[in-house]
Amino acid sequence: MKTYKKIMDVIASMEKLILILSTILILVLTVGNVFSRKVIHRSWSFTEELVVAIFVLITLVGAALACRKGELVSLTLVTDRLPAKLKKPSVVLITVLSIAFTVILFVFGMDKVMTQLANGKRTFVLNWPEWIFWSFVPIGAGCMILHFIENCLDVLKGNHEKEESDK
Repeated sequence: MKTYKKIMDVIASMEKLILILSTILILVLTVGNVFSRKVIHRSWSFTEELVVAIFVLITLVGAALACRKGELVSLTLVTDRLPAKLKKPSVVLITVLSIAFTVILFVFGMDKVMTQLANGKRTFVLNWPEWIFWSFVPIGAGCMILHFIENCLDVLKGNHEKEESDK
C-alpha cells in the first residue's frame, strides 16, 4: 500500500506540474493574442485551438486531483445522514459508480483517439493531428480512475479522516 501511495504521490506531482504549465501557457497565449490584436493589429488565429484543448486538459486533470481527496463535486445529502457503519459501503458504491462512468469516458476517448489516428484528421489552423488533443480525454479519465481508487482505499483504511483532522 505504501508503494501505491508513493506512486500516486508522483502522479499527483506530475498532474500539478501539468496544471501549472498549462495555466501559464493559456495566460501567455491569451495575453499575447490581445496584445497582438491591439498593438500590432494582427490576431493569433492558432490560440483558440490551443486554449480550448488545454482547457480540456486542465479540467480533467483538475478533476482527477479533486478525486484524490474526495473533493469532486458530490451530493452528500443522503450519505451524511447514514449511520457510521454504512458510510464505508456507500463510499465503495459511489467509487464503483464513479469508476464505471470514468471508464466509459476513457473508452469513448480512446475510441475517438483511434478514429482520429486512422483518419489522419488534422486541426484547421495549426494543422496538427487531432488525436493529440483528443488524447487529453483518456489521459484525464485514467488519472481520475487511479485517484478514485486511491481515495476509496484511504477511506476504507481510515486515512481520509486523519487527513481531514490535520487540516
